[in-house]
Amino acid sequence: MNKINKENVSDKLMALFFGCGYRQYKMSKFEEYGLYAENRSFLPSKSIITFTDTDGRLMALKPDVTLSIVKNSRDGEEYKLFYNESVYRTDRNTNTFAEITQTGLEYIGDVDTARLSEVLTIAELSLDCISADTVLDISHLGILSSLLDSLYISGKARKTLLSYIENKNTHDAVKLCRENGVDEKGCALLCDFMALDPTPDKACEILKSYNVSDDFAKEVADFSAVLSSLDKSKLRVDFSVLNDTNYYNGIVFRGYVKGVPSAVLSGGCYDMLMRRMGKNSSAVGFAVYLDRLEDLYAKNQRPVYDVCILYGDKTDSSKVSAAIRAAVSDNKTCTAVKNADGVLYTQLNDLR
Repeated sequence: MNKINKENVSDKLMALFFGCGYRQYKMSKFEEYGLYAENRSFLPSKSIITFTDTDGRLMALKPDVTLSIVKNSRDGEEYKLFYNESVYRTDRNTNTFAEITQTGLEYIGDVDTARLSEVLTIAELSLDCISADTVLDISHLGILSSLLDSLYISGKARKTLLSYIENKNTHDAVKLCRENGVDEKGCALLCDFMALDPTPDKACEILKSYNVSDDFAKEVADFSAVLSSLDKSKLRVDFSVLNDTNYYNGIVFRGYVKGVPSAVLSGGCYDMLMRRMGKNSSAVGFAVYLDRLEDLYAKNQRPVYDVCILYGDKTDSSKVSAAIRAAVSDNKTCTAVKNADGVLYTQLNDLR
């Protein structure tokens, strides 16, 4: 049995990224605190470990890698990078600071349809490195934004409506729209949109039938072109997938693995982050959160033995020794136990 653990998943991911033409990015453990303080809402964990350097600068143990990559990029150059770095964040279970291994991929440059398709394909393959039972949920903030523009929802009401869409709260979403002057046709359109068929081909067909605006139609056409190049068998269209619109634009996505309650992969286009940091290039990337796979690791930590040798209080010890020698001489793994409950094995040798 191939055991799932942090090390072999990380190795598979790095081999995948390298094989797709990306090179490894390495950074120091420390970065100036200001970089993270100014972009705190971009971080999965808002807590940052800080200390004062010998020269008086306030430094931070890095809670993120993408911000460092963007900071050190130069406009007009193409970057195809991957990383496997320790980041320092608040542990979700213990609420204490922890060192967490994060693996991810970033492309900075000209993000066209082909490049988006490439990164999303690598995201799908990254999930395959973890499990055969996965799904990638994908959304498009441009499509969503164009729809809300057509409803003339803005300001605080728009922010609230986005939270309702993210939580799939159709009732309150429609109520808010009515309170803000949206007619019944617009409310019905929003309901249909929030209940959209997740099957990629069907979703795109329905979206193309909406008569919203020229901008909406263009965004849908671009979205459909990207989806057409992907493995649709493990792909779902889900517009409740929202990342911070202060940083992200266009396509955003999250990857899930059976047996893990939260997303193990998250990413998208983050041109808005580039602009906030004074960069003109486009960018897309994703991170794989290996710490969220702990439940899968635990389930796969028990070894599977070729032979389980079961003995009792009256079993002759020489028979147990002989059975062990026989298994080893046959290049088989074995364990000798009084109780086989919970032991994973292929063959049982009962000596009781």
